[in-house]
Amino acid sequence: MTKIKVLVLSIFTLAAAGVVLFVVISKRPPQYYVRRGIAFGTNVQIAYATKKGNAKVVVDAMFDELERLNEIFNPYVESSELYKLNHSNGKWKEVSPRLLNVIKYSLKFAKYTDDAFDPALGRVVVLWGFNTDDPEKWRLPSPKEISDALKHSGYKNVEIDGNKVRLLNGAWIDLGAIAKGYAVDVLLKMAKLNDPESTGYVDIGGDIGIIGPKYGNKPWKIGVRNPRGDMNDSIAYVYLYKGTIATSGDYERFIIRNGKRYYHIFNPRTGYSPDNFEAITTISTSGILSDAFGTAAMVGGFDKTKKWAKDLGTAYLIVNEKGKVIKSDLWKDYEEP
Repeated sequence: MTKIKVLVLSIFTLAAAGVVLFVVISKRPPQYYVRRGIAFGTNVQIAYATKKGNAKVVVDAMFDELERLNEIFNPYVESSELYKLNHSNGKWKEVSPRLLNVIKYSLKFAKYTDDAFDPALGRVVVLWGFNTDDPEKWRLPSPKEISDALKHSGYKNVEIDGNKVRLLNGAWIDLGAIAKGYAVDVLLKMAKLNDPESTGYVDIGGDIGIIGPKYGNKPWKIGVRNPRGDMNDSIAYVYLYKGTIATSGDYERFIIRNGKRYYHIFNPRTGYSPDNFEAITTISTSGILSDAFGTAAMVGGFDKTKKWAKDLGTAYLIVNEKGKVIKSDLWKDYEEP
């Protein structure tokens, strides 16, 4: 009888140990599948974890999706949908729902920002050479060249009728100020459709969207780059459990002529880059808003940025033209983990 009791006790002890072991294993943090690559002409990094065990499959699908999006939104690749629209010679062109929705959002945002944001400056972008990755092609155009390009630019040249778009006066659409943010939103949706409890992040050239908290309960720490420093020089950090963050600045594609810096964001009224900020970083609920907001802010200046941020519920950190850091009150909510 004693032996039986010992045996039962031993089995119970092993079972209890098994339960403890299971609990310990079940509390292990999720393992992230991380993939890096190139898309939209920039570096991409995606980290993803899901209890469904198909993280690699989902991330690979995300990269495939980025290739499809590039085939829609890249205005300088002849096979892309946007290139074909830009070269439709003023005729009505049927476009896909995705391109149509982003164009509509762009036009709405342009009107809201009193023309500070403009998706139809393709002629100006090409004139300056900032549509390429080759610094040798970046140039300072003459005032007459800029004036001529502006005659064939501007979102008021974009007309929509149902699912058709027409571009007047030879205008070209360039969605470089918004397409990455849109892509972030698309990938976040893919991740959550696969598993609502999944976690990780999407980083498309500094446009970052949070899929879910790190290990399920911790914030992701994100550095804000010093616009006059190198890639690893951060002037601030934020801690995000959700949302999106994006930066617009004067330090990636630029030239300096006679001591003045000219860069790839343009004031739609002048055809030149503005002098308001060195950079602005924006946190909001969507990638498309964070992306577009930064471009508009660089053009609009501080007073308008402050108003738009209040209206739209966005947080911002500005580095102004003198290098001074200015943070919104809402931004400060993200500075502690």
